[in-house]
Amino acid sequence: MILLKKKLGQHFLNDKNIINKIIKYVNPSCHDHFVEIGPGDGAITMPLSEKVKHLTIVEKDKRLIPMLTNKLLKNRPVKIINEDVLKCNFQQKIRNNVRVIGNLPYNISTEIIFKILEISKRIKDIHFMMQKEVVSRMVAKPGSKEYGRLSIMTQVYFNVKKLFDIPPTVFYPQPKVMSSYVYLSPKSLSFENKTHEKKFKQIVTAAFIGRRKMIKSSLRELVKESDLIKLNINTNQRPEKMTIQNFLMISNIL
Repeated sequence: MILLKKKLGQHFLNDKNIINKIIKYVNPSCHDHFVEIGPGDGAITMPLSEKVKHLTIVEKDKRLIPMLTNKLLKNRPVKIINEDVLKCNFQQKIRNNVRVIGNLPYNISTEIIFKILEISKRIKDIHFMMQKEVVSRMVAKPGSKEYGRLSIMTQVYFNVKKLFDIPPTVFYPQPKVMSSYVYLSPKSLSFENKTHEKKFKQIVTAAFIGRRKMIKSSLRELVKESDLIKLNINTNQRPEKMTIQNFLMISNIL
């Protein structure tokens, strides 16, 4: 048995009922092209590879590659990339209209989300398992304590829906926190052009660096308060009260 590394955030799914439930939600067809992030011991990979003709898996832990290659994935249509997902060049390695699935390593799940946002135009949908706390932030609405940069950046690109919670008992080793299964489907892009998109990211990042600051203070270096007032934005409110549309309007006048 391979000794799992805590620093890699590894928690392998080992409950057949949950695995079958996930596959049912995913509803793969033979012509789908999937990318799986963090396949681990192949719990999701195996049933998925039986239903599709195109499956690429990205696994950082080189110790798992022989098992995935020789035991689990023999004679199956699977391409294995032994690479850190955060360093993987998806622009070169995946095709358009790809479906993405993964039981994300807990310690880098947020970083992976931001990595995936870079290729949002090429994605058909996403099915992820990750910490419940992170999913709560992804689906959060303005005014809630969970609402922040992750909420806005995820929701501007995707419709985000939490489907169900997953208890620690179905993983090995058991994590100390609850997990959730989340589904993301692409939205029509709200940006007028690439410059607008770049400025939107800049505005959102600046706003939440000083989460407790009023918006007129956190955006002082980027936009005049008088311009915010012209947009009917309350400059005394904090960024967690701001809607995605507010940030889109601000970034459009820079």
